[in-house]
Amino acid sequence: MIKILYIRGVFDQPMYMKNIRGFHLKLIALLFFTLTAFSCRLNAQNTTSVNDSVQAEVRGFPVNPFGMALFYIKTNIGPYNAESRAETITALIKKLAEDPFFDPDSLKIVHDEGDINVEYRNQVVTSITAGDAKAENKPADIIAFERHKQIAAALKTRIQQNSEAGIIKSVIFSGIVLVLLILFIFLVNKLHNYFDRKIVAAKSGLLTKIKIRDYQVVPINRQIQILHFLNVITRYVFIILLFFTALWLTSYLLPWTKVYSLIFLNFILQPVKNFLNAIWFFIPNLLTIIVIIYITVLVIRLFKFFKTEIERGAFRLRGFYPEWALPVFNIIRFLIWVFTVILIYPYLPGSDSKVFQGVSVLVGLLFSITSASVLGNLIAGFTLTFTRAFQLGDRIKIGNDVGDVVEKTLAVTKIRTIKNEIITIPNSKISSSEVVNYTTLASEAGLILHTTVTIGYDAPWRQVHQLLIDAAKATEYILHNPEPFVFQTSLDDFYISYQINAYTRDAGKVAFILSELHKNIQESFNNSGVEIMSPHYRALREGNKIAIPDDHIPKEYTRPRFGLDITENT
Repeated sequence: MIKILYIRGVFDQPMYMKNIRGFHLKLIALLFFTLTAFSCRLNAQNTTSVNDSVQAEVRGFPVNPFGMALFYIKTNIGPYNAESRAETITALIKKLAEDPFFDPDSLKIVHDEGDINVEYRNQVVTSITAGDAKAENKPADIIAFERHKQIAAALKTRIQQNSEAGIIKSVIFSGIVLVLLILFIFLVNKLHNYFDRKIVAAKSGLLTKIKIRDYQVVPINRQIQILHFLNVITRYVFIILLFFTALWLTSYLLPWTKVYSLIFLNFILQPVKNFLNAIWFFIPNLLTIIVIIYITVLVIRLFKFFKTEIERGAFRLRGFYPEWALPVFNIIRFLIWVFTVILIYPYLPGSDSKVFQGVSVLVGLLFSITSASVLGNLIAGFTLTFTRAFQLGDRIKIGNDVGDVVEKTLAVTKIRTIKNEIITIPNSKISSSEVVNYTTLASEAGLILHTTVTIGYDAPWRQVHQLLIDAAKATEYILHNPEPFVFQTSLDDFYISYQINAYTRDAGKVAFILSELHKNIQESFNNSGVEIMSPHYRALREGNKIAIPDDHIPKEYTRPRFGLDITENT
């Protein structure tokens, strides 16, 4: 069980009260967003129910002879269903509009055995039954009056449009629309050229270099290109909108194309309407997503606060080292975001569609297949962190590579060798290799450096020991306490192996210390007249020079002569 030892410097920080006030503001904002999302969700539910009721009221088949619905048929009459009735009424109204002798006064309301008919010269155009009255929730007389009025007005308008005066008026208005189209396109081009000149003039005026710190994000020339591009796009968008507007108005004004204009308008407006409706009904879900993300950010900031306090030592946990704070925080943050995505997923538009679900499964499968090695390195990185094998700045040895740790991530570790080479090693390889850390105990107990020399049997071992210890003490960065010591590691055929061991606290200077130690050993033995037999030195002593530099040879030294002692046998 993790126990808190103590918390120091948390509540006595100057920024603490400011952080508390900020937390209160964030809490108030969170409550506001929550209430807003809840109210919007209730509103959406109410709106949905209202829309359902409205759709239930207008459900039926439209009578649409001239491109616009006059009324809707919702009930059946005998073998004729509502759709057949609507089609029949539509055809009759169209036929009346084509009659050159149509008389609006002949369109009358007639009562017939409980039903009410709208007739033209004894021909029934539409009938209003008790079922229609019940479906419309109105008296049959009022429904008959409304339908008679709608049919008469539609026929009157249609006949006027088909008349010569109506056609001439439509042609004149269509011509005015075309003239306005040309005029507006001319103005759009003028404005386009005007803004082009302004953009060029702004190069030395309004435009400035957009920078983030010292990095220039968007140079002025690139800004000029972007503004020119936006100006061209705006020009073409306005021209296309003007063209389609003029096309729709022209086709609407001409009687023989009015029906197609309404179809065209519906073709354009229906996607826009669906898009706006989707946005409107997505607002409650969007606010819910914002609330979830806001809570997630607050929770992550709380964990980040504790991570920072643990790293700087103000907040301590027994058995929990400060260098563990960052990887543990990364794990917690990842899990929190995964949980947040799971919560948000049902509120995303299209999340319940089979295509969305299939793509999600495919992405997950691809991620699991391609990220095996990456996950292996990440797991190895966590393992190395929690085992505390090495820290930043440590001198380590991995395989045959020796260097200082300069970067340590969850995926790879980078070390810098004494030759200033950067070696990047995957953490999975490190976890399967032996890691030698020269720095861990160097600052406390000291790191023991050692090297071996071989000396002939003719040299006294006590003298050799003392010479090696003196050479070690004369080396920079070698500690005198504890004192260096010597091991005789082997008795070989021609020499004895002596190993000098010395302490140092500077693990990063191992190569330099060993180099200085070797020089001091060579100097010490030469000054004392003791030969170093490393790695192998063979000589015939009769008449051969001793293996010591000339400036270290004693003055009384005489080179032995090489000769043979021959005695005669008599």
